[in-house]
Amino acid sequence: MSTFIVNQFGFAEMNLRFTGDYDKLMMMIRRAVIMGYDSIVINTDIGDLGNNMGEKLSITITKSFQFNENWGEPPSKKKRKEAHRDKMIIPNPPKVDISKIDTSSLEVSGKRLRIFTRLTVNLADSTSVHILMHHPQLKKYDVIAVRVADEKILQTLSRKGDFIDIITYEQTNDNISWIYKSKTIQSCISEGIFFEISYADALTNSNDRRQVLINGRKLLSSTSNGRGIILSSGASSMMNIRAPYDAANLMVLFGIRPEDARKFISGKHFLNLLLAESRRTVKGTAVVTSLENVPSRFISKKTALERILSVPEFRAQLEFTEQPSKNSDLSVNS
Repeated sequence: MSTFIVNQFGFAEMNLRFTGDYDKLMMMIRRAVIMGYDSIVINTDIGDLGNNMGEKLSITITKSFQFNENWGEPPSKKKRKEAHRDKMIIPNPPKVDISKIDTSSLEVSGKRLRIFTRLTVNLADSTSVHILMHHPQLKKYDVIAVRVADEKILQTLSRKGDFIDIITYEQTNDNISWIYKSKTIQSCISEGIFFEISYADALTNSNDRRQVLINGRKLLSSTSNGRGIILSSGASSMMNIRAPYDAANLMVLFGIRPEDARKFISGKHFLNLLLAESRRTVKGTAVVTSLENVPSRFISKKTALERILSVPEFRAQLEFTEQPSKNSDLSVNS
């Protein structure tokens, strides 16, 4: 994952769905760049670990190898059989050649394109949580997202979800049992896990649009004024991608004030990706230095804190976990 430069982060699209068609994926990425997104997350959604969705996607990807050198070497026949036997296939993340994308529109404003990979999996029980947590393919992805079956799984993630970055759901589902569990949801958010609202399904028909808005409002009301919520497209075609400010304006339909909407497609995304990066890379630190460079024990607490906050990952974690809900800078209109 790329190292962030804070003053060069603009807008992020957190969910462009990859269905195995590399050419279609490249068209969506180019479209998103033209619209002004400088950080794009490619989502590989395999559904349940126990079904053959991952296998189908892997087969589709394998066929693509014949026409695209970007994927590297296809898996051997023996490996494909082994994967079919355990039905726990998690494919390798797609590789995107940025040199084939015109980024001049970003460079004019001092931005650069960053591509991230995301894995989305359904978690039906504690067994699937354990399998995903220890799956060797997990470390190949930058962002890990899950759909949870019920509050029990949500409670598990609030305690042991340090490998999870995003909790999402089927946006048109009219029976999400955990969405009213405010205490559990906020416990997950306090652990650095974000919840996702996607708008692509709202662009299809009036019934789906109504359900997407209902679910989004329920989720927002269960959080501290929208804290820990991000907005993405969830698009699987170019037609469902909206420009950053158009996407931000959609948050008004969920009850967010217009002046607060931008944070749902920019600031919150930056924090989510930064926490995801630190979660994958920062397991502990050790500093070796000469004795004369050891900070004095007489140093003030303020100076010591300022030194710690000079590290972007530590600052992001502190700002996120210590943000008091009563002072939240976001409000949800009733």
